[in-house]
Amino acid sequence: MRIVTKWSLLLLWMSFILAACQKDNVIQLKAAAYNVEYSKNATATEIGEALKSFDFDVVCFSEAPGGDWTKQVGKALGLPYQVVGKYTTAGHDDKYKTIVSRTPLYDQEEVLMADTLHTATKAKTKINGLEVTIYAVHFPFGWRDQAHIDETTNKISTFVDYLKMRQESDVSVVAGDFNFVPSNSEEKNQYYEMFKTIGMDVSWTALGIDCTKSNTYNAMEPEDQSNGEVIDHIVYNPSKMKVLDGGIIEMQVPLSDHKPVWALLELK
Repeated sequence: MRIVTKWSLLLLWMSFILAACQKDNVIQLKAAAYNVEYSKNATATEIGEALKSFDFDVVCFSEAPGGDWTKQVGKALGLPYQVVGKYTTAGHDDKYKTIVSRTPLYDQEEVLMADTLHTATKAKTKINGLEVTIYAVHFPFGWRDQAHIDETTNKISTFVDYLKMRQESDVSVVAGDFNFVPSNSEEKNQYYEMFKTIGMDVSWTALGIDCTKSNTYNAMEPEDQSNGEVIDHIVYNPSKMKVLDGGIIEMQVPLSDHKPVWALLELK
């Protein structure tokens, strides 16, 4: 009986050790994206303080002012590492894509979507030794005429092709203002379908969030709640990561015309 008890205790101890090791080996990334409308309605510090309680690991901003704005928002968030994109979106003043991170960022690159007017700001980081590539984006929106729509389609296709070539080797997260609503039962979106074709998806799918009954744009207009304008996304590869949690951050007093979005990702 005493031998059985010793073996039982040994097995129990080993199970605790194994569970602890497995827990230590879990790699999670809590990511967010926020179009801050060139900080028109709030300072970098105010925006950072509004998001600090979420304890994000990385935040991708679009329409961020230049200068030390990203450094200031990172300081308020407690995220000491940052990169600022080389080119502004559509050539507008103070509309950069930027990234702040808890872990060091390296290998910064500006990925051109056919030209410098629309780009993705790229950087890499390591989480528990695993390299993750982060892209901060602000996609164009084609609306003026067919030529403008075709130009937009070509730019998005160019970027998706760039990602496609790297899906096998890279673990990547693409976050920002995509300017498109994901496909739904009523209508398919060709840009969303491009990502699906290369094995990537928006976090809303795994979270079971109906994007036709929510919005991330027109945050300043309460009457536009649930207008289906969910155009800000966290995009990832479900074969390499799974979504544990996430959502749209509803602020009592909006700090931008967009709402922040976030996702807690676990790397497989």
